[in-house]
Amino acid sequence: MSSKRRIRRNQCGRKVRHADEAAARRAIWKLAQAYGGALGYMAAYRCPHCSGWHIGHANARSKM
Repeated sequence: MSSKRRIRRNQCGRKVRHADEAAARRAIWKLAQAYGGALGYMAAYRCPHCSGWHIGHANARSKM
């Protein structure tokens, strides 16, 4: 059985932590500019482990 610390490390430990939602959205915009907008659908979300903001691909439900 995994410890909570290990789960947290796997889910947010290697991700960039942004101070707020606006900073995370700016990071998405910069990535889109760098890659010519070919990122797919990216979203900013609040991390339940570190209370920071991360970016990632949105799941199918949030695309609707």
